[in-house]
Amino acid sequence: YAWYEDGILSSVSTTATFPSSDTQKNSTYRVVVTPSDGTGAGPTGEAERTIDNSEPVLTGPTLSASTVVVGDVLTCTASTTDADGDTVSITYAWSDASTGATYTVTSSDDPGDTITCTATADDGDGGVVTGTASATVANSAPTLSAVTLDKSSLYPHDTLTASVTGSDADGD
Repeated sequence: YAWYEDGILSSVSTTATFPSSDTQKNSTYRVVVTPSDGTGAGPTGEAERTIDNSEPVLTGPTLSASTVVVGDVLTCTASTTDADGDTVSITYAWSDASTGATYTVTSSDDPGDTITCTATADDGDGGVVTGTASATVANSAPTLSAVTLDKSSLYPHDTLTASVTGSDADGD
């Protein structure tokens, strides 16, 4: 067995197996096999393959919460590995087309809406993988900022009126 790496004879192996630890992506490996019966050599045969780039492996993404209300900040996280040793970049995109690892839930996100984060891992050599994670927008509870009564002194049979100031983050 004569192994060639990118056309150059390799001393790594003279057996039927070329170790994977000695291969590199985008390199071409050719083996030339010469049969012998101990008395003489027969005609050679050969085969060739090019090692492709492997895609990165994406773990995640995951979100910091599965249910959110207006004002919450969602964080999207993911990690990667790459068998080729490529430096992998991760980018994040949200369902509203914003980018970055965080998303602030606003009043334009209605209760029942789904907010999705898409993580994209790119190894810079054609290997790109994506994954998604989602959270659901829940109804925000209304808040009271003030309660006042219209009279400071009361007498029997007086009508008392309460005034309330409040808000709702969802705009309800």
